[in-house]
Amino acid sequence: MGILATVLVLSSASLHASWNLLVKRSQDTLAFLFLANLATLVIYALPFAGFLRAHPIPADGWPFVAATSTIHVAYYLCLSAAYSHGALSLAYPIARGTGVALVPLLALPLLHERISLAGGVGIALVVAGILVMHQEPLRALVRQPLGIAAGQRSGVNLGTFFALLTGLAICAYSLVDKAGVARVHPVVYGYLLMAGMTLGLSPYILTRRRAGLRREWDENRVPILVVGLLVLGTYLIILTAMRLTAVSYIVALREVSIVIGAVLGVWVLGEGGGRERIPGAVLILAGVLAIAVMG
Repeated sequence: MGILATVLVLSSASLHASWNLLVKRSQDTLAFLFLANLATLVIYALPFAGFLRAHPIPADGWPFVAATSTIHVAYYLCLSAAYSHGALSLAYPIARGTGVALVPLLALPLLHERISLAGGVGIALVVAGILVMHQEPLRALVRQPLGIAAGQRSGVNLGTFFALLTGLAICAYSLVDKAGVARVHPVVYGYLLMAGMTLGLSPYILTRRRAGLRREWDENRVPILVVGLLVLGTYLIILTAMRLTAVSYIVALREVSIVIGAVLGVWVLGEGGGRERIPGAVLILAGVLAIAVMG
């Protein structure tokens, strides 16, 4: 994996964990995300128009735009539910880590990608680190797979359950987007998926979450604008990197954000559990180095 692709992915990972922290701090995460999407469409409107004029959308690109927009609706719904029921330091790593485990398995038959031995070892180390960092929620998921538990454990299990669904969505859109950006310019593609996702969420948000929209805009206007800038910005970085190297490497390498998200959850939000996650963080970083240097 080249240096440029490595720098792009690591930068995106840091910014991605940061905007997820801002989302977690909101009261109505789905309303917050919807407003951030609207901000994104406004912020990037002029760049989108310029790139669209220079890079028109081919006919075979539209199915991928439609598919990723639909998947991203499910992604936002599951992500907001995961943050409503679980801690950032647990939900974020589980959601991101699920894609690491699934994408390489599906990229081989679907995209005909090949990964080197070192790249495979790096991916395995990342997955192992995730498992080490999150032994308790995974054990809880095994005990009660649907997260339907009574008493104090229900929130933890529901958060884990929705985090895993979020991970499935991440895996799905990663595979779709790898093929999509081969046909549509990354800036055009990213903007259109945000527009499609916002359109898909609008009926529910505008009929069921109006109070949340008003409250979040009144109380979190600046964080919403920051997230609006970063949501598409970080994703455009990843889409650009997808043109440079295999999606299996990208999805694994960007999971350094798991360490960042865990640290932010423990230190900034005071969620605890930092000591248990240090060995897992070391494994993840070892995997990142294997992918970046030898993959």
